[in-house]
Amino acid sequence: MTRTTYTCDGCGTQLDNEKDIQKSTGTIRPDWQCRTCGTTVPSVVAERISHQKQNATE
Repeated sequence: MTRTTYTCDGCGTQLDNEKDIQKSTGTIRPDWQCRTCGTTVPSVVAERISHQKQNATE
């Protein structure tokens, strides 16, 4: 399976593991943000990234 990566629209950081994103709580559907700058990450992409292991190889 291919690793999911996403380039943050705010700061340009490549997000590819669960430590790069953070979930904001208190909403029905969780919102995900870039841990570096706080820019919102699309939920579908963030969910995929959140389930990836940090050092997984293909």
